[in-house]
Amino acid sequence: MNTRILEYLLALEKYESFSRAADFCGISQPTLSVQIKKFEDELGISLIERGKRRTIFTQAGQNILEKARPIVRGTHEILQMAELWNDPYSGSLTLGAFPTLAPYLFPNIVQDLVDSYPNLKFYLIEEKTEVLIQKLKGGEIDAAFLALPENHEELEFAELFEEEFLLAVPKKHEWSFKGNVNAPDLEKENLLLLDEGHCLRDQALDFCSQNGGKERVDFRASSMPTLLQMISMGNGISLIPECAVNTDPNISFIRFKGQKPNRKIGLFWRKTSVRKQIFEELVDDFTKSLYD
Repeated sequence: MNTRILEYLLALEKYESFSRAADFCGISQPTLSVQIKKFEDELGISLIERGKRRTIFTQAGQNILEKARPIVRGTHEILQMAELWNDPYSGSLTLGAFPTLAPYLFPNIVQDLVDSYPNLKFYLIEEKTEVLIQKLKGGEIDAAFLALPENHEELEFAELFEEEFLLAVPKKHEWSFKGNVNAPDLEKENLLLLDEGHCLRDQALDFCSQNGGKERVDFRASSMPTLLQMISMGNGISLIPECAVNTDPNISFIRFKGQKPNRKIGLFWRKTSVRKQIFEELVDDFTKSLYD
């Protein structure tokens, strides 16, 4: 048995289709089917229920998938390690960030990364925090920008920066021309928030609960642009991270005085990653690029 068949099984689990899994693996669908059937014959058990619309793994198949993941991940790390011994600054790095950070952070750092590491190819992805953590633990990405705190035994991190939240209100709002606001001013205010799964939502809810503010229950935005558009149209107020502040003439962004809501951002990677040294160096470069 070689690890390639395990990669085939994991691809089939991911895509739930022999044709799509075969495309991902760079082989033909018949080849994939034959290889998996030969593996089943070798083991003497059925791993897959072959249906017309989707592929379902049997209980035995699911158990083997659980064993396959760390084996395939370890194999990839061995190959990466060999590559790094030849040239630690070559190959590729996949970095992730969550949706209320990625569109504002990546454009500010990508050119510096390319200039500083010309032999590294950078792939940038945007996903919700929960998905990023899953992909990071599973070896699908190399590192991720996440909001602190995130405590995971398999991961380690370095803090990068901290940014304030501003209160965004429509120009017609009574607070529009205030120089600043106090946290207690939010008492009895109903704030527009993002949908479930966004860490910004949890941060805003935590700050509101401490100061008497509440969520507007008849609306949840799916993205930061949607949230800002709702505010611009005069439909409510919200907390907005400083990186997302824009020049929309219909929105006033007001700073807090006293107790200021904020978030801290860190770069996370696997403790077992063979890229650990590079990530530690990248933290210094990221920090410099953010504050230069």
